[in-house]
Amino acid sequence: MRLAGKVAVVTGGGSGIGRGIVVAMAKEGADVAIPDIQVMNAEKVAEEVKALGRKCLPMRTDVTSSADVKSMFERTREALGKVDILVNNAGMASPPGLPFMNNTEDDWDKTFAVNTKSVFLTCKAIAPYFIERKAGRIINIASIAGPLAAPTMPPYSVAKGGVITFTRVIAKELAAHGITVNAICPGVLWTDFWQKLAAHIATTNAAFAGMTARQVFDKRVGDIIPMKREQEPEDIGWAAVFLASDEARYITGQALNVDGGCVMH
Repeated sequence: MRLAGKVAVVTGGGSGIGRGIVVAMAKEGADVAIPDIQVMNAEKVAEEVKALGRKCLPMRTDVTSSADVKSMFERTREALGKVDILVNNAGMASPPGLPFMNNTEDDWDKTFAVNTKSVFLTCKAIAPYFIERKAGRIINIASIAGPLAAPTMPPYSVAKGGVITFTRVIAKELAAHGITVNAICPGVLWTDFWQKLAAHIATTNAAFAGMTARQVFDKRVGDIIPMKREQEPEDIGWAAVFLASDEARYITGQALNVDGGCVMH
C-alpha cells in the first residue's frame, strides 16, 4: 500500500492508460479523482475504485479550460480533503500526417490544446497549493512519439515532446519546494488511436496492403518493440505508482520510457 492515505487526481482516467493508472493507484491505497471529458467512462472506473475500498470522485472536466481545471481541484479538495498527486494523462492523438503537409492548422491547435496546454493549466493551478504544503507529485504522461520524432503524427509528436520539456522546466523550479515532476513515455498500446493509425497505414503503405488494422499493429509491435509484445495500461499504471511513492522521492525531471525497449539511449 505505497499510496495509503494519498489523494490522486488522474485526468482522462476514464479509459485506456488513464484507467490503468487509476486502478493501480487505488490498489496501492490512494483515493482518486477522475476528471474526464467523457464523464460516463469516469463513472464506470469509479465503481472499480470503490470496489477496491477506496473513495473516488468522477467528474466531467475539459482540461483545456482554466475555469474547469480550477473547479476540478476545488471539488477534489472538498470531496476528498486534499491533493497529493497530479497525473496529467488526458490527451488526444492527431490525425495521421505523412507527409506533414496533410495536417491542418486546426489539427495542430487541437492537439496542442489537449496534450500540452492542459498540462500547463493543471500544473499552474496546483503548484501554489503544493508549494504551500512543501510536498507534491506531478506525473505527466508523454509518449515515445516525443523522443522518436514520429513522422506519422507530427502534431502529436511535437506536442508530447513539449510535455517532456515542460516537465523538466518546472521540475527545476519546484524542486526546492519538495515537489517532484516527472514524465512517463508509453510505447505501443492497442488504443482507439492505434486502430485508426493502423487502418491508415494499411491503406497508404504498400508493405501493409491487405492487412487488417490489428494485423498492422501486431506487425509494428514485432518490428519495433524488442520485447516483442504489446504493453498494457497497467504497465504505465505501476510506473506512475512508483513515481508517486516515497520510493521515488529523489527522482525529478525525468522522462521514463515504459515501452518494452523501443527507445534506448
